[in-house]
Amino acid sequence: MTPLVAALAAGAALGVATPLILGQLRRLDHAPQATAYLWLVATAGALSAVVLAGLLLIVGSSRLLGDLAVLLATCTMALRAALNAPTGTPGPLLGLALLGLVAGGLLAGGLVAGARAWRASRGQRELLALAGRTLPGLPGVTVLDHPVPLAYCLPRRLGGQPGPVVVTTATLEQLDPAQLAAVLAHERAHQARRHHALLLAAEALRIGFPWLPAARAAHSAVARLVELAADDAAVHRHRPADVAAALAKLATSPAIPLGLGAGGPTTIDRVRRLTTPPTSGPGSALLLASLVVAVPLLGELLAFTVPLLRVAGTPSCPLT
Repeated sequence: MTPLVAALAAGAALGVATPLILGQLRRLDHAPQATAYLWLVATAGALSAVVLAGLLLIVGSSRLLGDLAVLLATCTMALRAALNAPTGTPGPLLGLALLGLVAGGLLAGGLVAGARAWRASRGQRELLALAGRTLPGLPGVTVLDHPVPLAYCLPRRLGGQPGPVVVTTATLEQLDPAQLAAVLAHERAHQARRHHALLLAAEALRIGFPWLPAARAAHSAVARLVELAADDAAVHRHRPADVAAALAKLATSPAIPLGLGAGGPTTIDRVRRLTTPPTSGPGSALLLASLVVAVPLLGELLAFTVPLLRVAGTPSCPLT
């Protein structure tokens, strides 16, 4: 298998096959934080395979191949044979197109997702400055007068300070003290684990690379997994029954612009998860998922480095 084919195969595995496998491993719900990172790594790995393929195509041009040969102190003919890189005009042009596709997607996705998050955060902070109030005994919590039970948190400020946790007056009326404490623990877990940043990264990848199955699937998967991770963090400090009861009372909450509210459309499934004892841990499923992501990544690394290491330091050429 040539390095170019190996890179493309690894990209296809990470970008198409891996999302299908991760989506079927339901036991990964018992390790939601690690699984969220696996989704993002798989998507990034698929894009790195596109970049590697582009570089291999560009290296096929005589000038770049010669520069790389000088760097490795080897012969250009040996290097071309090792990399089996396509030569001629189409190869480098296609390589530049692939690099531009990834760079443009990252730039566009980052700018659009960042602008949306900034506008949503600014709008929320302006609302809280006008209508929010604090209550004694609830440090770091802002209360809004609203008839719908709702709880969510804002991301960290630029200086690193946590944003406020927001609850409505209906939330305070419907939740008892233990349930309210569980909800606050859920929201503070979002902030402590920087779930806003994970969601922002997933959103940027989805916007920048809508043609990549892994990027599309990762966005919804990460959004669900960070809620499960926050539920687990709340359970570590409060009784599961209190967490489940609080979530059930917030099940009708509307979607939050910043995406991290205790309620929402997945609440019923999360309550069921908290009230149903797990039959087994995530061990084997997490190991399988890690291998599904790690093996193609290793393949990408070997596809480029092994041929270079094989010919490095062997400068003899048949014509000299």
